[in-house]
Amino acid sequence: MTQTHRFFTRAFAAVLLAVTLLAQGCALDFSGDNFQRLKTFFKLTEALAAGEATLVHSWFFPTALAVKKNWVQVSGAVVAPDGGALPATVTVVATFEDMTTGKQQQKVTLRVKPKGDGTFVAKKKIRKSIEADSLMMVTVQPVGGDLESGTELTLCVDLVEKKGDLKSLPVCATGGGAGGVATLTELQRDIFTPTCDSFGCHNADSARGGLVLAAGMSFENLVNVPSNQQAQFDRVEPGDPESSYIVKKLRGDAGIEGERMPDGGPFLTDAQLARVISWINAGAPNN
Repeated sequence: MTQTHRFFTRAFAAVLLAVTLLAQGCALDFSGDNFQRLKTFFKLTEALAAGEATLVHSWFFPTALAVKKNWVQVSGAVVAPDGGALPATVTVVATFEDMTTGKQQQKVTLRVKPKGDGTFVAKKKIRKSIEADSLMMVTVQPVGGDLESGTELTLCVDLVEKKGDLKSLPVCATGGGAGGVATLTELQRDIFTPTCDSFGCHNADSARGGLVLAAGMSFENLVNVPSNQQAQFDRVEPGDPESSYIVKKLRGDAGIEGERMPDGGPFLTDAQLARVISWINAGAPNN
């Protein structure tokens, strides 16, 4: 990660911590031939009043992931904690900014109307392609009613080449492991790949600290493997997160060597860290 990226990462991490209520996880899927998907899911720990916005996710588009798409679709579901009334409208805003200058490139605003079961979908043509080294920030704002504490929201932002491609988009499934025991597959998809591997710190080529967190290699590099920095701790000690050095590094515990990870931030939310800990408590299986 470059110094410029670190500067903006820290700046927007502060915004994220200030306004995000409880982000549960995220994943970016580049496997489709004609679409690219950001999926995020979160649970509110306090009510969000009508007219107030919360930043639910931010995502960098490095040079290798430049996006040349012409349509955006948002879909998902808003689930009230008691199954009660939902707001008439939810506004979803995706803002794209230049990473080197901080200037806004474009803003895409979509108003979605949840159905009786809470599901929603909306689509819109975007004015121009998303350039490399851009930052996408996604905010959600209820209109016409509050979102209660405990409300869960699943949101997919899909980018496609042509309007006709919208018809073939996979359904945005609700949930995503929030609140339960995480699997290694989920941690890889939601945390290790986008946070540790994609920026070149712990991929197969760099392997900083001798640690590789690329897909298919994380288990053998983590579980029952002594840390290169403090060999008295395994990187992951099955069933014992407090003796797992990866937890100490992700939390930034006193006594660790080097910096808190990810280097320069943004750091994992409490909910994301809880998912890592839940997997370790479950015995850190290769699932």
